[in-house]
Amino acid sequence: MNYLKLIHPETQESLVLCPELGGTVVSLTLGDKLHQVMGSDTDDELLMNPLFRGRFLFPFNDRIPGGRYSFQGTDYQLPINCTEDGSAIHGFLYNKEVMILEKNESDVTLFWRTGKEQFSGYPFDLSLKIKVSLHHGGASFTFTVKNEGDQPAPYALGWHSYFKTDPASILQGAYNGFFNIDESFLPRGEALSTVGSSFDFSRGRPFSDQSLDHTFLVPGDGISLLKTREYSVQIEQKNFAFTQLFLPPDAGSLALEPISSKPNSFNSEDVLILEGGKESIFHIRIDIINSF
Repeated sequence: MNYLKLIHPETQESLVLCPELGGTVVSLTLGDKLHQVMGSDTDDELLMNPLFRGRFLFPFNDRIPGGRYSFQGTDYQLPINCTEDGSAIHGFLYNKEVMILEKNESDVTLFWRTGKEQFSGYPFDLSLKIKVSLHHGGASFTFTVKNEGDQPAPYALGWHSYFKTDPASILQGAYNGFFNIDESFLPRGEALSTVGSSFDFSRGRPFSDQSLDHTFLVPGDGISLLKTREYSVQIEQKNFAFTQLFLPPDAGSLALEPISSKPNSFNSEDVLILEGGKESIFHIRIDIINSF
């Protein structure tokens, strides 16, 4: 496995990517004390991909039951890559090699394209450009999705980012609502208010004793704050309308995932559609704001 490492020239903060696996973020080390703030896989786990840690999700995020969807009157069948429930999950990019367009010590730009005939069940030609930059105390990601074809295309984008936690960690975010889930962990119904619920993180609260695999409406300011015993990390998302929160069975991390669309969005009236020749831009910024 070949890795690409970005290093801040003044602080020695670093970010490690794996271009062979869709640009997966393998590690992120921030702050004066060089805290490893992201939960990551071992080399063997990266190949097995048990929890999609650090993977970029494109051209759809989360799961599509049975891999089936309809778009503008035509039915499509995606490849099934989740044998547990027979669904298509997390797009195609997560295990494909990306092209490196530009690179210097603390910045890199990655590129990948679906191609109109590359994937069964997705006859659309979309490209994704990801610019990754290290700055003092943090990192930023700019995603540019472009429809390289001349026909409208359904799409979604996400990042399956896991952040390290401890039993006393606190999550703070004024999420504008959340969705109940069905037996397949898919959101159902309309968004419910978080106010007064166990999902009200507006003033900050512990979460380690909760069952979390839910879709939330992004906070009004786009900011989620994760406080651990050693540091606090701020995650800011722009143009991503949702945040998926997932507490994995193995303790020690929280998946806090900026996503453009709810799971199974290709079968929703809310599906994002990109017209031929058009592009859409998304941003994520991570900052370590306290270190104890």
